[in-house]
Amino acid sequence: MDANLKKILDELPDKPPRSRLEPYLEFIEELRVKGRTYRDIAEILAEKCAVQVTGSGVHDFVRSRSHRKKNQTAKIAERLAARGPARDTLSKASSGGEAQRKIDELKARNSNAEPHANKFEYNADEPLRLKKPMN
Repeated sequence: MDANLKKILDELPDKPPRSRLEPYLEFIEELRVKGRTYRDIAEILAEKCAVQVTGSGVHDFVRSRSHRKKNQTAKIAERLAARGPARDTLSKASSGGEAQRKIDELKARNSNAEPHANKFEYNADEPLRLKKPMN
């Protein structure tokens, strides 16, 4: 990155959080790990923390943060890949060589399966009947 751009980036202040739930992020994540529903979490926040929020509001907050984490992880992986020697290791890990080979084998095996012979005949004017075995 250009030194001037880096300097501008360093001088910018951090943007304040937009959600009133931001200070409770770890608390909410821990409650989710313990199996609490979003509605339960909203009630706990109202009773214990004096934060009025709906269950769907908690859900939206958690979902938006999980997307952010995934995007950050992807960006970090891209930066590491661009740096050099670790690129080969990262690309091998992300390609899933062994797993992909197994998936391809399973797909090939399933596509070669013979279709089952129909055991039923359908005629809209008659009841459903088993086909007579051909000898």
